[in-house]
Amino acid sequence: VTEAGGTDTFTVVLDAEPAGDVVIRASSNDAGEAQVGGPLTFTDSNWDTPQAFTITGVDDSIADGDQQATFTVEVKDGESHDAYDDVADQSVTATNADDETAGFQLAATQVQSVTEAGSTTNFSARLTTEPAGDVVLRASSGDPGEATVGAPLTFTSSNWDTYQWFTVTGVDDDLDDGDQVTAFTVEVKDGESHDAYDGVADMNWNVTTTDDDTVGFTLSTTSVSVAETGSTATFTVVLDTEPEGDVVIRASSSDSGEAQVGGPLTFTSSNWDTPQVFTITGIDDSIADGEQQAVFTVEVLDASSHDAYDGVADQSVTAAVADDETPGIAVTQGRSYPANTVAEYGST
Repeated sequence: VTEAGGTDTFTVVLDAEPAGDVVIRASSNDAGEAQVGGPLTFTDSNWDTPQAFTITGVDDSIADGDQQATFTVEVKDGESHDAYDDVADQSVTATNADDETAGFQLAATQVQSVTEAGSTTNFSARLTTEPAGDVVLRASSGDPGEATVGAPLTFTSSNWDTYQWFTVTGVDDDLDDGDQVTAFTVEVKDGESHDAYDGVADMNWNVTTTDDDTVGFTLSTTSVSVAETGSTATFTVVLDTEPEGDVVIRASSSDSGEAQVGGPLTFTSSNWDTPQVFTITGIDDSIADGEQQAVFTVEVLDASSHDAYDGVADQSVTAAVADDETPGIAVTQGRSYPANTVAEYGST
């Protein structure tokens, strides 16, 4: 039978003609699942004509799966000939097909986003039908490095249709990875839930984690001093956030005849927060040009770096280069005799 009110029948007939009326009744052990019609009376004229009991499925609001009801078929002694008093009972089992579909639904009343600063948001769950036993829903994060979720929710036959809340918390990282969407899988915890819910499909719920990291790099100074004698000075570079791939930083001199700098520096996800050093060296020349300045452009080498760093602005360090030449003139004696004399007739 079915909970939609579907029916089925079985028949009863006596094995021998009775000396008096015999009343047969059937009773259900679970009238909430299936019920049966009234007693049947057999006489000495109809004893060998089968009579029918009709079983009717009974609807409920519980997702309890297909249920069985056992019908005890027995002689009603007080209304039957005494010869039938000791006739053994018999039984008929009816399966009542459930018409409730076990399941759950998700909903939200808040913006489904969190921040890396640890803010929270909520989404809710409820069952779609009353369970015949407890049902436990749990949620798991597809990326716990971006967002985590709270403990499982338990639904019973008394609170199944009341929304309960999962709390999602944003998780901080050092990556400038942009806003990230985390999928939370909500599922029935089979080992702690009524069997009717074992086959219920999982559902997903998305929450966005707003990134609070900005790509960039920091210099330890923007000015240094060196000399043409070959002295050196240093400055350091460090990334502001952890990169998702290598980042190469190079420095180039605006006047390599005055000062030069060493090769590029490579940062990875493991050394991004460790300052690395550029060394500037003064270059000698033979020109009395006074103190000069060389400007070093510090930039991301885009072709060798993660794409997230392509738009990072260049920075600069200015090196003051001290001159080691002294301005002046040199005077030498001529070849005239006596030395340094001339005559009125125009000698030189």
